[in-house]
Parts: sequence; structure tokens; C-alpha cells
Amino acid sequence: MNYKIDLHVHSNTNPHAFSTIEENVNFACENGMEVIAITNHGPALLDTPHWWQLLNIKILPEYIKGVRVLKGVEANIIGENGEIDINQAIYKNLDIVLCGFHGCPEYRKNQSIEKNTKAVMNIIKSQKIDILVHPGNKEFPIDFEKVIKTAKENNVAIEINNSSLGGTREGSEERCREVARIAKKYGCYLTVNTDSHYCRLIGKTDLAMEIVNEVEYPEELIINSSIERLNTFLELRKKLRVKEIFDDYIEKRFNY
Repeated sequence: MNYKIDLHVHSNTNPHAFSTIEENVNFACENGMEVIAITNHGPALLDTPHWWQLLNIKILPEYIKGVRVLKGVEANIIGENGEIDINQAIYKNLDIVLCGFHGCPEYRKNQSIEKNTKAVMNIIKSQKIDILVHPGNKEFPIDFEKVIKTAKENNVAIEINNSSLGGTREGSEERCREVARIAKKYGCYLTVNTDSHYCRLIGKTDLAMEIVNEVEYPEELIINSSIERLNTFLELRKKLRVKEIFDDYIEKRFNY
């Protein structure tokens, strides 16, 4: 069974994605989806356009064709101390903040597990993000026990990313199983998302659901398993997430 909520969807304002927001919504509507989150990449990723495309997400209505559209971002971790590549102007208008590693010039692949773990734990503790995305990526090894325990303590959700299991991030399958097992042990919030870069992939999480079902993950902890659980999680995060951030990557890069 696939859920009717997908919290990790890209539109073609990111050049390596292939569908407009309208196309994403149309497919979601036609296939009975209840909620999608538009979560385009932060500007540290090399092919990401000007940061204004993230700023202007504020113009989207809450519902389009009956589908709830959350205004989000997939921010990049760009430093060991919890630095990310969005600023307060973007942050203050977001419904949901996803974050992870992507191999930006500011934070390259294949760093040490100690450095990566420190970076992730610091971003979680900062309470700037709601979901840690694709933690099973072997190009950014982390100490799953330490990271997931920290996520539990800070009420940040861990993602099982279907795209990682479909060949996007080779070698992720067993690592994602381990993530799910450890997250279950700690009772951590989980989310099962597509990381869709094309509209017809929205909601299709068969590979991720296999892992979730295999480890018998408690559905009450899967934040996108129902509207009620999503709303409860978002309300919790609204209380916990810091109201203001001081990250200045955008100001420095764009002389803003």
C-alpha cells in the first residue's frame, strides 16, 4: 500500500526535474493524493537556479485542485556546525523543511563518518529542520545509532527515500533497512517519500514500503500515513522549530 501523502516532490525549477508544479498537482489529483510537499533544492546544489525561486514559493495557494500543497525546501548541509543554504527570508514562509547531504562544493562527498555524523547531529539539534532526508546514502556515511537517537530526542523525522532504492543512490538498500530497524528501536518519527523528480512518480513508494513492512514499523510513527498524523507532526514541529535562522550562505554567494 502506498500512502496518499508525499512529502518530497521536486518541480522543474530545479533543472534536473521534469515536471511543473501544475503537472505535479494534476497527477496527484488524478491519483487520489491528499498532500504533496514541493521541496526544491537549496541553492548550494550546482544546477539550482537563483534563490528567488525558493523565496517565491510563498505565492502558492494552500490547496490546488483539492490537493494540499505544502511549501517546502530540501536544504543542503554545508558545514559541520549545522549550517544550511537557505536564509530567513525563505525559511519564514515554509510549511516544512527537509535537509540532507548532496555533494555541494561547500560539503563534498566521501568525508569521514565522524565529520558527517557531527554535521547531521548539529543540524538536528539546531531545530531548523523537520525531516532528515536519504540518510542511507553511502557517499555520506553516518553513525546511524547516534544520528537516529538524536532525531528521536529532538522530534525530527527520518526519511526512507524510495528514489534511493530505485538506483539513484547505489548501495542504499541495506543501509536503509538498518536505518528503519534503528529508528524503530528508538521510536523515531519516520516518513516514506518518493523524492519525485517527475510527476508520474509521485506517491509510488513500493520499494520503501517493502522495508517499512519488513521491519514492521509502527504506523502511528509514520508521519505521512494519514492526514491526522501529518497534522500532529506539523503542529509539533511548529512549536519546536526555531523562529529565526541566521545562516548567511545566500547573502555571501549572491551579495544580497
